[in-house]
Amino acid sequence: MEAVFRIGVQWLHVTAGVLWIGGGFYTILVQLPALLASPPAARGAIMPNLVPRQFTYIFRVAEFTILTGLLNLFASGRAQELTRLDTRWSWAILAGIILAVGVYAMTRATIARWAYRLVDLGPLAASGDAAASAQMPLLGARIRRFGYIQITIGALILLAMVTARFS
Repeated sequence: MEAVFRIGVQWLHVTAGVLWIGGGFYTILVQLPALLASPPAARGAIMPNLVPRQFTYIFRVAEFTILTGLLNLFASGRAQELTRLDTRWSWAILAGIILAVGVYAMTRATIARWAYRLVDLGPLAASGDAAASAQMPLLGARIRRFGYIQITIGALILLAMVTARFS
């Protein structure tokens, strides 16, 4: 029964991680460019519905990934190794934890604020406010740049987890 629990936790953790990183890829590479290519009037109508749902999804799946990752430490029976830092596994896991929590915190502190600013600017741009219309692509570019940083960190986390898995 213990093995089933461990495998279940690992499966949930990997699945949640794929959904988290995949959601970031989709947002940055598909959704944001399509949204910014839309006329301001359309963006103003879509953003208030899209942004809160997107962040609810991303933040919950990120939190679930981190939670199941920590649970996986104990389910694997290797949590005590993390305190010694004397194996490649412990360093890889520590790096993964720090990167995952860091990217989650940075997303909450930056992208969420910028995206909600886009939501605020949408109706203004749709009504013809030139300043709001000019700010939207700048915020979109800032979000995209940070999104590429997130994707890079996600790849580093994946590399750390593969390293841990085969250590």
